[in-house]
Amino acid sequence: MWTTAQLRRLTETPYADALDRQAGAGIANFHALPIGSLAHAPDGETSAHAEQARRLFGPRMLAAELTLGSPELDSYFRAHRSLARSRRLSAEAFGAADTHYVTTGTTGANQIALEALRSGTARVLVDRSMHQSIHFALDRLAATVNYAPTAADTAEHGVITALRQARAADLRYDVVVIGVSAYDGSLVQMRRFLHALHELTADTGIAVLVDEAWTAIHSFHPAMRRNAAVACVREALEDHPDWSASFLVTQSAHKSMLALRQGSYVHLLASPDRLPQLRADVGAALYRVHTTSPSLPILASLDLARAHAVAEGETLVERALTLSARLREVARRVPGVAVHEPVPTAGGAHSAYLADPMKVHLDFGSPERAQAVRRELYDEYGVYVSRQDGPTLLFTVHVGVTPAQLDTLVEALETLCCAEVPGGAACSDGRYIIAYPPGIPLQVPGEHLPALPVQQIGEELYSTF
Repeated sequence: MWTTAQLRRLTETPYADALDRQAGAGIANFHALPIGSLAHAPDGETSAHAEQARRLFGPRMLAAELTLGSPELDSYFRAHRSLARSRRLSAEAFGAADTHYVTTGTTGANQIALEALRSGTARVLVDRSMHQSIHFALDRLAATVNYAPTAADTAEHGVITALRQARAADLRYDVVVIGVSAYDGSLVQMRRFLHALHELTADTGIAVLVDEAWTAIHSFHPAMRRNAAVACVREALEDHPDWSASFLVTQSAHKSMLALRQGSYVHLLASPDRLPQLRADVGAALYRVHTTSPSLPILASLDLARAHAVAEGETLVERALTLSARLREVARRVPGVAVHEPVPTAGGAHSAYLADPMKVHLDFGSPERAQAVRRELYDEYGVYVSRQDGPTLLFTVHVGVTPAQLDTLVEALETLCCAEVPGGAACSDGRYIIAYPPGIPLQVPGEHLPALPVQQIGEELYSTF
């Protein structure tokens, strides 16, 4: 994937190295409080709370939780030293024109992206299944929003169908928002989508926000990279040099890479006529939206995440693919368990979607049984499953899952597959109805939810947004 020289360069960690040096320097900080300075009680004795902080976070993490900026380390908003180099390396590794680090999660990254695309004064076409951060950000920006319909079949994405209808009605959208990697493993076939998008906007131009929250690590495995958003967008722009288009790709790095929670990437790609303005708009949006007190450990973790993915991503993804295949194979032999695939991929190569092989859905026959298995997995075996959808449980076989952990899961499933407990359902109504996890609205403005039982997804159901 990379030459030896590229590999050496892309595994550098300039920002993490700089923070590492400063964390051990014993700096007396007369700026904002660095919590490491409270490691001892005023009389010099260790306090109970400081000891608990060290147990939870470790002395090195406490030391790295600094409040240093430029010139000692680097400026977040006007990076020109170690952070600037780290961002350039990440852009090169992913294949973007530029990359920004966000320490407020992809919720913050999406808000920044929509601010940069000036969605408040634009007509916006939104993928129906977007995360709540998109819907709320567009509300805040007072954008003119239309939701793309769910396609009747899977041969064409609903966004493309909506764009075709708009073109026939002589209606133009300025911004398109699409989610291309979902919590449930539904992946948009990027090459098919971008080919159709170019056909429909080649003469008008377009700005696109691509939310690729769940699959940043795919960019570092040769087979998975063929459908990764940044690589596919870059290819489409190179294949169509006259296409006036700009893209922002957001990724929750912490969902699939070696990054701390709330670590997110925003990748910039655009045609030459749009790239300078896009860079300026994203920089301004960061300044308006992002916290002015970014977490330095999160920034360093985004530096480390890229280097780690370049060095070990292919091996780790391959291991995860092997383990997920094994889980499916075992599940097919366990009585009372079935492998379920909810991703609409009928039509194979002609489908608008692919299924992420690192996501495994197991069907336990009823919501009550699935709920019981989920609870017992955690209580008895220390196995956490975040997502229940009716009778199915979703197992994300990420790159941190080890063969030993999968052995534990297999043993547990063989023991617990017949467990059953009473279950329940929940229903609600409101402007937005959003289940969490995963934060995808069940209802958006303009839709009506029938007064029918709604299977509970996760632990909570938020209903009045």
